[in-house]
Amino acid sequence: MAKARVGLYAVQGEALTRTHKSCPKCGPGVFLAEHGDRRSCGRCGYSESKGSPVPKAKPAKAPSEPKAAAPRAPAPAPPAAP
Repeated sequence: MAKARVGLYAVQGEALTRTHKSCPKCGPGVFLAEHGDRRSCGRCGYSESKGSPVPKAKPAKAPSEPKAAAPRAPAPAPPAAP
């Protein structure tokens, strides 16, 4: 069964243009899937990132001292025997 090719081509005047990039390993006719931050090939697994996103800086954690164990309450005394 053939897969739908809707969205992979656009008609501009009398010419067809491809809307997705072709896989550089597999060649023309195998398109890269468009994801939010990357493009990937479903045939060979090739992937590339879209542009260079600005990395999110994580705040530096100040070195903390190890936590001391909380003191435990003494165990209750067993009931007295009659």
